[in-house]
Amino acid sequence: MALSMDSVLKLSTSRKILVLVVVLCVITGVYFYSMFTPQKQELDAMKAELGKLVEELEKSKAIARDLEKYKAQVEQMNKELAVALTQLPTEKEIPEILKNISSLGKESQLEFTLFRPKPEDPQQYYAKVPIELSIVGSYHNTGTFFDKVSKQPRIINVVDFNMAKLNVKGRDEATVRVSCLLNTYRYLEKKSDEKKAEEKKSEKKTGN
Repeated sequence: MALSMDSVLKLSTSRKILVLVVVLCVITGVYFYSMFTPQKQELDAMKAELGKLVEELEKSKAIARDLEKYKAQVEQMNKELAVALTQLPTEKEIPEILKNISSLGKESQLEFTLFRPKPEDPQQYYAKVPIELSIVGSYHNTGTFFDKVSKQPRIINVVDFNMAKLNVKGRDEATVRVSCLLNTYRYLEKKSDEKKAEEKKSEKKTGN
């Protein structure tokens, strides 16, 4: 049954109040639904966006912290590389190193039956310089020789080490033959054109 103004006016006071309360509830519900619900949805969306921004900010802070750590590590590695490069001879120094190894053998009273530098093995920043070596002498003198080699300022590694005892009459001390490969390393100097290219890049960065 349709509710008209006349029918409402004919109602008792208590029923009029009840109708008024119902109408107010309906109006409040419509207002709440039409006004508050969209705002709540917008607020929820803003909260979600804020959460993403906070997460991205924390990630950025972590990256910044890691970046500083990595910069420190790179700086330390560059220092260590600079120190290591001082132990790598240049091409001009290789003959002197070979001469020093030969002199150490003679000082240790060893006989060189083979002393043959092999072709270089280029790497990214350095070249491996192998030396095929075969010596004969007493066990003690052989140990002295390799001890002196290990104390050289340049890096010299002993690989493919093979020792065999020799029966030599008239010698009280054991005589041995040692065959091995000595690896020293040479720093690969940049060519002049590469240096010029790097200098040009540096000038451009400075100009900017």
